[in-house]
Amino acid sequence: MNEKIRKHVGYYIALITILLLGLVLIILTSQNIVFQALAIFLTVVFYVLWGILHHLVNHELTLRIVVEYILIGALGISILFFLLTGGL
Repeated sequence: MNEKIRKHVGYYIALITILLLGLVLIILTSQNIVFQALAIFLTVVFYVLWGILHHLVNHELTLRIVVEYILIGALGISILFFLLTGGL
């Protein structure tokens, strides 16, 4: 295993856990669009926080990185809401 991957394996496991729990929560709330939207929003918030904390601890955290995580989260929310509303 690559040394860089081995060094950060805990962070990757945490990220996969966040995303899988978010997916499970989205699936479990499929009958209620409000709870499903909340599940998507919370998943994205935890993803953004994970990314910021990861870079704060292991790299230099810059405004550019923070903006990048926020924009990727916003893109994810936009895509999922578009799919949930049936592409209206």
